[in-house]
Amino acid sequence: MMPHRQRHPPTGGMPHDGCQARRSASDASSVVVVTDAPQASARTATAARPGGTDRPYRQLAWALGALIVAVVLAATFPAWQFKVPYAVMLTSTYLLTWGPLVIALVATVLFWRQFLRFRPVDIYLGIMIGVVARAVGIIVQFLGTGRMPSSDLMLGGISGVYIFTTLIAPIVIAPLIEEPFFRGLLQGSLDRVLRPWGSLIVTAVVFTLVHTIADGWSWMLIVTLLAFALLSGYVTQQTKRIAPAIIGHAVFNGLAALIAWPW
Repeated sequence: MMPHRQRHPPTGGMPHDGCQARRSASDASSVVVVTDAPQASARTATAARPGGTDRPYRQLAWALGALIVAVVLAATFPAWQFKVPYAVMLTSTYLLTWGPLVIALVATVLFWRQFLRFRPVDIYLGIMIGVVARAVGIIVQFLGTGRMPSSDLMLGGISGVYIFTTLIAPIVIAPLIEEPFFRGLLQGSLDRVLRPWGSLIVTAVVFTLVHTIADGWSWMLIVTLLAFALLSGYVTQQTKRIAPAIIGHAVFNGLAALIAWPW
């Protein structure tokens, strides 16, 4: 049997050593609970937050996997020599390249959608990105060739396919797919494992290389794309929004279509 415990403490003298020990232990326990609670809450919030630190490489793995598949498809599909018009081949290459990127975006939507906020200033920032990057491209081409950009591509006249590959795909669809992927998913996930300048440079180089695979290697194209990628990536890092990059991508490609349009 347990010894009988006195219901009321003695009225005089120092408290019993056992009572003091139990009280000290109780006080210490209270201190631990009060001190650790905010830390535990912070850890729980971090784990529950989309893109938290619980799986720092999951989004990056999706991005790299999608890039590998997209590059392989873009590089090999035209080499299959299907007997179809060049415009159809180009359209098919667009779709095959974007497919893996869209799958990766859907799989990681909770991570990259945090960049989808919009502010009115994003319109100004986007126009600035597109105009400055396209101006760099014009200057580079003039210095490299001695002439200004002009229409070099005619796909059998202006047709529905020509309008899709010249206007709809690069100005409307490409910004809405590529910017969430490159500036949102890829650069955002790299920001968690690299320094900001490191993720900015790596994303810009990858973006440039992917776009030069289908269009052919040209130092003028590389410089132009790299200027756009660095500028849009930097603005995305500073604002934590991809709206400026999306608008800038549309303006950048829109100016190219305007210059190359067969007037």
